[in-house]
Amino acid sequence: MKLMFYSSSPARVCLYGEHQDYLQLNVIPSAINLRLSISSELSNSDSIHITSKDLHQETTISKSISSLTTKSGSLEAYLEAGLLALKRFQPDIEIPSLNAFIESQIPIASGLSSSAALLVSWIQNIGGITNLNLKKDQIAELAYDAEHNILGIPCGRMDQYACSYGKIIRLSCTEPPKLVQLKQPDIDLIVVDSQTPKLTSNVHGDKVDTIKRVVNRFASLTQLELCDLSSDLLENKKSKLTQSEFKILKAVISIKENTEQAEIELKKSSPDIELLGELLTSQHTALKDGVGVSLPVLDKIVEQSLSLGALGGKLTGAGLGGSVVIMTKDNTQKIAKVLKQNLNLPVKVVEIDEGVNFKSI
Repeated sequence: MKLMFYSSSPARVCLYGEHQDYLQLNVIPSAINLRLSISSELSNSDSIHITSKDLHQETTISKSISSLTTKSGSLEAYLEAGLLALKRFQPDIEIPSLNAFIESQIPIASGLSSSAALLVSWIQNIGGITNLNLKKDQIAELAYDAEHNILGIPCGRMDQYACSYGKIIRLSCTEPPKLVQLKQPDIDLIVVDSQTPKLTSNVHGDKVDTIKRVVNRFASLTQLELCDLSSDLLENKKSKLTQSEFKILKAVISIKENTEQAEIELKKSSPDIELLGELLTSQHTALKDGVGVSLPVLDKIVEQSLSLGALGGKLTGAGLGGSVVIMTKDNTQKIAKVLKQNLNLPVKVVEIDEGVNFKSI
């Protein structure tokens, strides 16, 4: 009987701090129990053969790969990028010949980090087989290197760290990143997939450039770092900004400030869940009105959730599609059922989950 290798990583929702990671600010994501799993076995071939159940796709990649051979965005490109990142980290690594099988519960382009989950699980799988004994921060950094540097997707580090570490974390997206594990409050989470696919590269390409330009101009104007900017200071400098600049900065600083407030609550033994819900919704409002990455369908999901008694809700992911995360305490199953009936969209009650794992049998 052949030895089998198993790795699994979770999806993530961003609770607080959307569009903050690439500004080197704090984010608070949570891993959830929608997972991507990879099972593999050693083979006698001279390559790696992969079957993706959910994509109904089979592909073969060379284990001696030295550069990307397929277009960015494809399954092959992500798998190749993961191998290339491992080779940059450990130049003498001997990539094994494998038959690998990928199965995922995470809908693609839904704002739940399916790409980061794939890379984290893939890197853990290969790292486990080759006895690299990778730590969680190393897995996260390798996945980030693969996506950001090798594939050229201008993402931050939130997704990779959330999928690697699991649970609820606060990540300071500085160089190097700093991570704190936060408490798990007595809440439930519901994820609603808008079934409007979002393309992270497009959102980042258009929105990130604009936001960075506005933020850098204001930081230069005030001679302060972004982490030190406040809403009060923004009001004082309003006359020196265009209406568009003020709108963006107001949203960015609002998200920064209530992410800091949420972290304070999530460090308490008994967090104020009503406040946590309000902060969640406040972030959605900032993303909608200031950052401009919401859509009517996302707003409708949040509004209906609140009308049914949810504590709060916001889009999760880069925006302009994807999913909404809803925070509840009571009547969670009832709220989920009514949402599904009213919206005719996929609705899942999810749990906060562990990070990436690996085992061999």
